Amino acid sequence: MIRTCLLGLGRTGMVIAEELLKAPDFKLITAMARPNSPKKGKVLADYILGGSQLTIQSTDILADEVRRHQWDVAIDFTSPEATLKNARILAEHGVPMVIGTTGFNTMEVYELKNLALKNQVGMVYAPNISLGINLLLTIVKTISRLLPDYDVEITESHHRHKKDSPSGTALKIAHEIAAVRKHKNHKYIHGRKGMHLRDKSEIGIHAIRAGGIVGVHEILFAGESDEIKITHRSYSRKVFAEGALQAARFVTKRIGFFSMEDVIRAELEREAVSMEASGIAPLDYTGALEA
Repeated sequence: MIRTCLLGLGRTGMVIAEELLKAPDFKLITAMARPNSPKKGKVLADYILGGSQLTIQSTDILADEVRRHQWDVAIDFTSPEATLKNARILAEHGVPMVIGTTGFNTMEVYELKNLALKNQVGMVYAPNISLGINLLLTIVKTISRLLPDYDVEITESHHRHKKDSPSGTALKIAHEIAAVRKHKNHKYIHGRKGMHLRDKSEIGIHAIRAGGIVGVHEILFAGESDEIKITHRSYSRKVFAEGALQAARFVTKRIGFFSMEDVIRAELEREAVSMEASGIAPLDYTGALEA
């Protein structure tokens, strides 16, 4: 059983809590909300169907709780400031971590990576933890390599309550495309105003915030004569929970700073070994993942 601490009980956090309680290989030991949350001191059963009688704790006592329980893994869906604070405590106590929080700047991501390496602990950082969106990244990188001269436009849509704009996933997609194309001066254009002549090195990023949209990411590759459009549409936050649990299974056995691509690669390798043991020739996906 993977003894788990869940940090953050917002919309996605609650779905993750439900999936943790249902998963046979996980045991949800601790669920924590922000210090000023109205959920603090109440039980999970007040908020989720079939919820446990686990009392929701406050993250301001994380240091005390980690000493009491020494979890196998912690899953964090809070805020950049809170995640950094949590990560410092968890890394110091050797607790592996899955981070689904978005909105970090470059220096904050560097600090997370440094915490993992300095404390020799596992950490998965995934601005979008959905397995589907990470497979989309693989496809997008392949197209970018094969069609380097096509213009690229990224459009992302989320619910009205999402704080960061553009999304961390959209920025991740843009970054991966730029890295594959190896252009020295890529420009990320967040929307356009007034007169604007498109630059060859430009990657357009457009954000929509409306209603209860769970998450849509669309990447358009447009040439002079044709176009390719790749879309990932989340119907439920359950996709994030499934990815979080898969990342948690992965990181409990490893030391270092990882992405969801590492999680997917490990799963493909495990499947290949299983197929080979059964006498089935496995397919080789490694080239696509490294595109």
